[in-house]
Amino acid sequence: MDLNQLSDEQKTIFKQFREATKDCKLPEPDDTYLLRWLVARDFDLVKSEKMLRNSLDWRHKNKIDLLIDSYQSPEVLTKYFSSGHLGVDKFKSYLILFRFGISDIKGILHSSKKKDCVLHITQILEKNFLMVRNDPSKYKRSPDAIAQTCAIIDLEGFSMSHVTYKPVIDAVIQCIQMYEANYPELLRRVFIINAPKIFSILYSIVTPFMHQRTRDKIQVYGHDSKQWKAALLADIDPDQLPASYGGTMTDPDGNPNCITKANMGGVVPKSYYFSGNKPDVGNKKSLSISRGSKEQLEFQVKEASTILKWDFHSEESDIGFAVYLKEGSELIPVVPPERVDCHMSAEEGEIPCDSTGVYVVEFDNSFSYLRSKKIWYSITIESSKPVCQNDNLDY
Repeated sequence: MDLNQLSDEQKTIFKQFREATKDCKLPEPDDTYLLRWLVARDFDLVKSEKMLRNSLDWRHKNKIDLLIDSYQSPEVLTKYFSSGHLGVDKFKSYLILFRFGISDIKGILHSSKKKDCVLHITQILEKNFLMVRNDPSKYKRSPDAIAQTCAIIDLEGFSMSHVTYKPVIDAVIQCIQMYEANYPELLRRVFIINAPKIFSILYSIVTPFMHQRTRDKIQVYGHDSKQWKAALLADIDPDQLPASYGGTMTDPDGNPNCITKANMGGVVPKSYYFSGNKPDVGNKKSLSISRGSKEQLEFQVKEASTILKWDFHSEESDIGFAVYLKEGSELIPVVPPERVDCHMSAEEGEIPCDSTGVYVVEFDNSFSYLRSKKIWYSITIESSKPVCQNDNLDY
């Protein structure tokens, strides 16, 4: 949508939205950034503002604005997760390719945590959008239009391991939820090509997590290359598309797959896999969390300038984790709820306790209806000032 295409009623709502959010520190200062949130919620002022503020809170808590410069993806993701920028489509949309089918997602998730996978994809998105902001004439149909993305998802090589290994499903759903909540209206078209029949299993699982506006932008094609190449070329000029996909683009050495833009993924070597050895229990305490339930531990912080640290692992499978500040009967998220793969390696972290009061550490197994979980944990509250070793509190 273009700002110049707004009706008089929509222009009025847009002005109200801009006024209602003038206190927000936005990652992009132009009006088209604000327009995206209104379009995503059909110009419902209340819903649009709530969505925007939730996303800004997510960006702050996860330090998204620092992600490009401060986050280093695990090597296994940079080498074996196949994605890359190709150019632009005929609508000046940023064109990106994901070779999902030949990426050993199961091997990647044996070698990195879902959190790293989501951060890796988020970093890719942030880099893409920075490129668009730095060169709007190349990636925007007009100065007042929303810059969008066109994605090709190649499922050649897709197998049952993509749909029977639960962490793969969880990672895909987390990425969809992250994108839907924080990057509205940036998607123009998705071409899913070389989709085998078993892909319908995965598609039926993940589509409930997509907004209908997103579903309407997805086109799925099977292995009939004549059909999907025609569809791609209807939207993309040949010189912007690898020769192996029906275009004319090649690597400098003539490779039609353009592996300098998007690598070919491949099987992850076992040397990248997490060690099968369980993390050391040490002085950790044990806690059993029944299926479909959660456990909350409370810690009293009596003075500011302290740090809450955690180190925990589970004996099998992932667990939900969050930290809250208790205010009366309300729990204010300090570390947002997130499922972590602490069965693969210990989960460690810390937060500064800027406020005194009761902090609640939550271990959540409510998503599991079949199995209970046993975790081993150590939680400490330490002063951020130099203190004697005996002054630390260990729980």
